[in-house]
This record gives sequence, structure tokens and C-alpha cells, in this order.
Amino acid sequence: MNDLSKWMGMPLDASGHGVAIDVMMSWVHWLMLALFLIWAPFFIYCLWRFNAKRHPRAIYSGVKSKISSYLEGGVVVAEAILLVGFALPIWATIKNDFPEESESTIVNVIAEQFAWNMVYPGADGEFGLTTLTKPIQIDSSDPRGNDDIIFTNVLHLVKDRPVIVNLSSRDVIHSFAVPNMRVKQDIIPGLEIPVWFVPKMSSSEFRRQMAKTMPISSDERRRALYAPYRWIAMQDYPNPGDSTMLAEAGQRLSTRVLSRLYDAGITEVYASPEMEISCAQLCGGAHYSMRATVIVHDTQEEFDAVLAENSF
Repeated sequence: MNDLSKWMGMPLDASGHGVAIDVMMSWVHWLMLALFLIWAPFFIYCLWRFNAKRHPRAIYSGVKSKISSYLEGGVVVAEAILLVGFALPIWATIKNDFPEESESTIVNVIAEQFAWNMVYPGADGEFGLTTLTKPIQIDSSDPRGNDDIIFTNVLHLVKDRPVIVNLSSRDVIHSFAVPNMRVKQDIIPGLEIPVWFVPKMSSSEFRRQMAKTMPISSDERRRALYAPYRWIAMQDYPNPGDSTMLAEAGQRLSTRVLSRLYDAGITEVYASPEMEISCAQLCGGAHYSMRATVIVHDTQEEFDAVLAENSF
């Protein structure tokens, strides 16, 4: 009753504070349902009770009863409870109670048209300066950045470890939206805006819950235009005609892979989407393509290994 997120079509919650947000939104929807059930019949009653045939001459003195005032007062009280009892405490926690940096993953996310640049500090734990070139690069004149690591459109995190994301933009207003983490923050050029959250579900757990069987389109042009390139194969797909492997479990389903599967007679695939970052602010002509993948590792060791593989 307190959590209607599944019924409201909300994305799968993978964050520490997601439950509190979903419960608040559920209570808002319960209030809207109550208002609908009260006001809709009342509106229909008024259309019948005060129609022109029953009252050809208008009465300008209005309704004498105080019932409507009491109902309006009840709505105001309910909204105040939702605001003061739910919304403000959640907002204060998210905006003010930042975790200790020593116990968190720190990432500088630089948005640009049309990509997300994720900058991680190296072994020294300090960020160097970055250039505002396209693509974003580490400024070679700053020795602190010699071991920094940049990923484009991929954000690596660790399960159960808080992450502090410092958001900035190199060009226009963007919006950092991670629906599965219940995070959304506008990014203003010239400002560095921090947000934080705690991933409570690893990518492997997320994929298992989201996995489903999906058809492969028979239209090659459609596969090229709308390929689910952020979907991951959940099982191996060997070629029925020989021993070659068409797609392995964990492999990204690109247009080429989908066409290869379809040509081999495989018309559906068991796959799962990845957690995504999207830009929730119209930022230009290719705004639709500004998407990134969130990969949450099960252990700190896995996370460190990925950063070590991509270090200079």
C-alpha cells in the first residue's frame, strides 16, 4: 500500500534512498485518487443540481454551506503533511547529509553535447585539471592529473559504497538523470554541483531481474535504426549450423550481432538492459543520443581492476 512504484511504472529501484522517494510518490498518488473520487462525483452533481433548466435565474449569493471550506482545509492539511512529513526530510537528507569522502567513490562528471565524461582520480586520490577541448582531456601541465582516468559514457560504481558525483558542463545546460538511482540534477555551465547516492544493486543483480525474451526484427533497416545496443545477452548463442559462437553471455547486442543472430535463424534473444544515464534537459539537436551506461560492480576489487586496466 505504501509503495506503488510497480503499479506506477517506475523503473526498478537500485538505490539506497529510492524506497523513501517511491513511498512519498505513492502517498501523493493516493491523495490524488481520493481527490478524484470526491471531486468528480461532486462536479457531476453540480452539473445536474445547478443546470439552467432547474435554475433559469442565476443566484449570485453563492452557496451558504461551509462543507466546501472544510474539504478544502482538509486537502491543504494533507498536502502540508506530505510536504513537511515526507518531501522536506528526504530533500534535506539528499542535499545536506553527504557521506565522508574517504568512504565514498568520487567522480567528476563533465557533460557536453552530446556525451558524458567521467573523470576518476588516480592512486594519489587527487583530481588534476581537465581541458575543455572536445573530447575532454587531462591537462598535461598539472602533475596531479597524470594518473587520472576518463571514461566516456560509462560510469563505474561499487555496490553499497556511497558515490559523490561532481557535475559540471562545458557548454549548455544539461540534466543528469539516473532513473534507477532516483537521481536527477540540472547542470549549469560555470557551476560544479555535487550529488550523492548509494547503489544497492549490482549490475549482475539488475540484469537478472530485468532479463526478458525479446524478438529480433526481421527488418534489417529497423535493426540498424533501433538496435537495442544497450541490451546485454544473458546466455550464449552458438551458431546452430556449426560450432562458432554468435553471441556470448554478457555481450552487448549491437546491430551487427543482432543481424548475425537473425541470419542464423535465431529470431528472439534472452537479454537485459543496462542501468542508464540520460540527459533530461533539451540540450540540442542530438539530445536523444546523450546516454551513458551505469555499471555497478559487486566488489571494490572488481572496480579497482577496471580502473587499473584503463589507466595510462
